[in-house]
Amino acid sequence: MENQAIIIIDESEPENEITEIGEANGEASRHSQDLGAGNQSEEEEDAHGRDLDYYMDLIESRLEDRRNGARGERGSSSVCIFPIPNTIPVINDRAEKPEIVSIGPYHRGIAPLTDFEEYKWIFLERFVSRGQSLRFYLDKMMEMEGATRCCYSRDLSWMSKKDFVEMMLLDTCFVVELLRHIGNDRDSSEEEEDDPIFTRPSLIPPLIRDLLKLENQLPFFVLEFFFDWSKGEGEKKTLHGLAFKVFDLASPRSPDAILPFLDADAKHLLDLFHKSLLPPKRVMKTDHRWPADQPMQCVTLLKSSGIKFKSRRSEWFLDIKYKNRELQIPSIIINDFTSTVLINCVAWEQCHEESSSYFIDYISFMNCLINQSADVSFLCSDGIISEFSHDYHYVTTLFKQLGKSSGFKVRDCYLSEEIREIEAYYSSNWATLKRVYFSTPWSFISVFSAFVLILLTMVQTIMSVWSYQSQFG
Repeated sequence: MENQAIIIIDESEPENEITEIGEANGEASRHSQDLGAGNQSEEEEDAHGRDLDYYMDLIESRLEDRRNGARGERGSSSVCIFPIPNTIPVINDRAEKPEIVSIGPYHRGIAPLTDFEEYKWIFLERFVSRGQSLRFYLDKMMEMEGATRCCYSRDLSWMSKKDFVEMMLLDTCFVVELLRHIGNDRDSSEEEEDDPIFTRPSLIPPLIRDLLKLENQLPFFVLEFFFDWSKGEGEKKTLHGLAFKVFDLASPRSPDAILPFLDADAKHLLDLFHKSLLPPKRVMKTDHRWPADQPMQCVTLLKSSGIKFKSRRSEWFLDIKYKNRELQIPSIIINDFTSTVLINCVAWEQCHEESSSYFIDYISFMNCLINQSADVSFLCSDGIISEFSHDYHYVTTLFKQLGKSSGFKVRDCYLSEEIREIEAYYSSNWATLKRVYFSTPWSFISVFSAFVLILLTMVQTIMSVWSYQSQFG
């Protein structure tokens, strides 16, 4: 026990060293964390700034789209291509939507219109072979991209610039070359047996109709630019003249009727054709003496009142006249082409505030005349509606349904004077007498029989008085 040594280990110094080392490491760790936090904060601020710029650009772009849309709804001079308004009921889907080919963005990529897309490339190749290079037209289309977008009332932000320029280049070249193609303005070297159109002539009528549908339009300034740059040396034809030549295949007219419109300012092909159909020297009159909601009677009632209906020879089927109890209406054939023209011209006048309202007034006027199929039958017998038209039920439905979508302003209608004169006669005593007592052969026979009976009674009375005076006088 005495020899045992007691060893005392002093652990305080190592502990202090460990503590000091730990504190030093902690300070270094905190310092590195502070540096990392600073770098992370700067990165977050940069990311936040980029996100802010992105969303600012996005919101400003959408605000601009809304402003453009608002301008389009108010009828801005640049906006000229609209969808068919919802106020117009679906009467004939083939008259409102493209049948064969989609032109422009509204029906792009919709089946079965995509089947015709391959032919556009054939026409593009023919178009480019006329002179200028593809690069030239692509460059010009890129320059016009902004102005072209502004012509459409719908938001086209879903289409990239690349897709929009490609679509417009392809569709513009197709339309210009199609007009040349159908108008027989083709190179003699072209072989008809390889032609996608002339080998299938049944495609021509629906293609012409597709060129006149409001939702299928291209800005006229783009078409005219491409047409002018693709002209050959010495070629004097204009896009206006070529378009009318094609439209004449569906609705022939004399050169004199078209001549004033060969240099007309137009928004698109439908606008050009619409202007050429308006009657000349017609003044929109305002007659405040006439009730604004005064309806006009149908054909059956007007005929029974003594008004005659006569087919009038005129280049403009809107040119209606009334004189000496005779209503003169130019003859019209109601087929697929005229249905397309009527529906799309009414839609154009409803959408574009700067346009006239002749078609709206004409449709409303015919809607008043046609109340039932019997009225259509009378108009057919008088030669006003062609016998080659669709059946009576279709014609009645067309004017009734389309007329309901158009507000008929009698006071401001271009036919207000004719309507006032018709109503003045219809309300006269003579018209009422004819309508009540002479509207049918049986009513005439009844009135005549009553008149004869009264006459015989008077004769009998006179004879009795005369006999009495002779006997006792």
